[in-house]
Amino acid sequence: MKKSSSVCLVLSLSLGLIFTTYSAWAKDRSEILRYEVSWNGTKAGHGDITMKCDAKKMSVTAQAVSDGALKTILELWSRVQATFSANTFQPESYRFHLKSNLLRSEVVDLSFDKKNQTVQVNKQRGDEIESHSENALGLRDPISAVYLLRNRKDLGKPLSVDIYDGKDKARLFVYPVGPEMINIRAGSLSAIRMDLRLDKLGREPMEIAKGKLWISNDDKRIPLLLTASPIVGTVRFELVQAQM
Repeated sequence: MKKSSSVCLVLSLSLGLIFTTYSAWAKDRSEILRYEVSWNGTKAGHGDITMKCDAKKMSVTAQAVSDGALKTILELWSRVQATFSANTFQPESYRFHLKSNLLRSEVVDLSFDKKNQTVQVNKQRGDEIESHSENALGLRDPISAVYLLRNRKDLGKPLSVDIYDGKDKARLFVYPVGPEMINIRAGSLSAIRMDLRLDKLGREPMEIAKGKLWISNDDKRIPLLLTASPIVGTVRFELVQAQM
């Protein structure tokens, strides 16, 4: 697997992991979560995540940009947009857009056909354009996959889900650890920790990244902190503000 492809999948999934909230989704609501991003202990960027939900559909948009010392080397902008059923979490559409001064601009559009169990894939990377259809049986985009996992009532059991981001197929493993106290910018908070592992699927499964996710130890289950270790270094997403 190309490194850039692995990083894009980890980034997309990381953005998905930090905006899960409730196990029983409220209808006709919206929220905005703001996070600060660091890379190997140095401020690297910030991101906003907006979720809107009605009786039938959930829409999620996550956007992140580089700043701090990283921006002097790498200017990075990414956006993930996804829509899926508010009741079954069946994916409908997924779009990942990446811009960078060092990496080629990349856009991936997925349109899921529930009836035929297929997904239409449209991609553009630089001047390269690709369009094809694939079997989507058992596959979800990174965003709807995370919401599906977090909607499980029993968070005390290990979980897994298969993910497709238009480039690679992977399996996300979630291992509950238990209650912990964590210190973030919002203060010292009671949280529930879950360990994560992402493996590329194929003839020879390969680990892409590991991570840890802490959610608030209450009914809201607000994502407080996510750390992920992809190919190089450690990325940290820390909640700065929640508007509900």
